[in-house]
Amino acid sequence: MKNTLIHLSSDPFSNLACKEGLDLALVLATFEQAVDLCISGPALSILSNKQNPNSIHGKNLNKLLDGLEFYDIENVFIERQQALAIPQLSWQGIQTLETQQWQQLFGQYQQVFRF
Repeated sequence: MKNTLIHLSSDPFSNLACKEGLDLALVLATFEQAVDLCISGPALSILSNKQNPNSIHGKNLNKLLDGLEFYDIENVFIERQQALAIPQLSWQGIQTLETQQWQQLFGQYQQVFRF
């Protein structure tokens, strides 16, 4: 069984949940904990490089994704159906899963955090 999955599903521009989820992933990885990410729903917008965050919500989260490889976070999953529905996805580090694989994903981890 794998260690930790962080599921980002919140709108990154209406609250800080996605940023907090990414921050948690980076902190865990800093302490050599195995972390994978999955992204769905409104959070898929962080995969686009056409973000325009306001000053309240801070950084362009797409830029944080570019640094995941330095923390050995190599698995970022999205469901294939959602990827096809959003043509502006531009970040290249994602792995698409079929619906059945997506549903089974959550049972493969000891801990699942949802933001």
